[in-house]
Amino acid sequence: MSTPAFPRTGGKPPRSLSTPTGTALAVGLAVMTLEGFDLVAFGATTPLLLDYRPWDLTVAMVGLLGSLTPIGMLVGSLLVGQFTDRFGRRRTTLVSAALVSAGMFACAAAPLPSLFGAGRFVVGLGAGAIYPAMAPLIFELAPDRRKNLYSGIVQCGTPIGGAFAALAANTLLSGHSFHAEYLVGGLAGLLVLPMAYAWLPESTEYRQAVSTSAPAPGSRGVRLVLRPPYLATTLLFCAMAALSFLLIFGMNTWLPELMRSADYPLRSSQTFLILLNLGATVGGLAMALLADRAGSKGTVTASFALGAAAIVAMSAQLPLPVLYGIVILGGCGAVGVQGLLNVYIARTYPVTARASAVGVALGVGRIGAIAGPTLGGWLLAADLAPRWNFILFAIPAVLGAVLAQAAGGRTPRDRGRTPLDRGRKPRDQSRPAPAGVSVFRSTSVSDSSSPPH
Repeated sequence: MSTPAFPRTGGKPPRSLSTPTGTALAVGLAVMTLEGFDLVAFGATTPLLLDYRPWDLTVAMVGLLGSLTPIGMLVGSLLVGQFTDRFGRRRTTLVSAALVSAGMFACAAAPLPSLFGAGRFVVGLGAGAIYPAMAPLIFELAPDRRKNLYSGIVQCGTPIGGAFAALAANTLLSGHSFHAEYLVGGLAGLLVLPMAYAWLPESTEYRQAVSTSAPAPGSRGVRLVLRPPYLATTLLFCAMAALSFLLIFGMNTWLPELMRSADYPLRSSQTFLILLNLGATVGGLAMALLADRAGSKGTVTASFALGAAAIVAMSAQLPLPVLYGIVILGGCGAVGVQGLLNVYIARTYPVTARASAVGVALGVGRIGAIAGPTLGGWLLAADLAPRWNFILFAIPAVLGAVLAQAAGGRTPRDRGRTPLDRGRKPRDQSRPAPAGVSVFRSTSVSDSSSPPH
């Protein structure tokens, strides 16, 4: 891959930074840290919002305000792909980060709950757009054998930002004022945006794809993603994303209570949640390294299967050290699979539709984010035997493994770029196409998991 140009430095990277790829990785991590901070800030300030006398909010009203952010994320994820594939990865990432920062300032200065809610919706709009805009950029800039790893590193910014949000709340907030938390988030955006503007490169692969010739009608963006031969595969990826988000939000919301239902004390139950996210971060990077070596399809399938097995095993009465290890494995599989899935999606579509595919999948996947906490509540309200709570929670992971197998097949090895992107046909036209992509012979899926020709 050729070196991307830096728009403000005449095509040369800043002297203090080694490569455009390394620069994009650092900036991407910073941007995702900003997103993580702003998403967790609401949870960190919920008690203060309830105690804020001028607004006199009820629990139901605070819940409504909290729901505006995931709604904004759903809208942002669905819309951003088309803009990213049309106007570029770099520009859309900058606009998305600016929206997040503006929303946080609006929350900090809001004189009324309605204006605070509008600010949270804007935060969600930008947060939902950031990763679908950035994921194709990191994918296209990353070395051929490190695409999953680089994506995983960037996604580590979200839990890092969440930890900073909790730290800021514990340090800065006192009395009945919640404003400082959102002010910090807005100021953090003002620090990240100039750095991103100066140092974040555009993808050369994207520039070449949009500049070589005028695209044919329906050959780019959402229109390509939602028509044959990609439609069936897009639906499968949307379903996998929904199942992944269901596991992430369901387990993060209800794991402590599930463990308490299995007769573990509260302190141990909270420890399980910490270990789950530790597994998602550290174990997710390990799985990313495996995916770069073995391919996306098999690793995504294995992650879902590992998550299912670990969730079922959590119901057993095991020694605590063993159970801690199983929870870490569960985080690695059930929670860490989302990063692998994003790269799997990026490998499957041509460069002019890559961001749209990621955006559509993540946007539809937000349905799972809503369903996960609801499912956990239903299971606990049903008063089933504790073992059945875990078994039923493992079913989405099993379904995810099945869909991962159905979404791809034996396709030409191409290191993340389709033969269409490279301007040539695949060398072997005689192989049967995978399920859901029956006419990919002319627009073949790329997945490094396939055997070389």
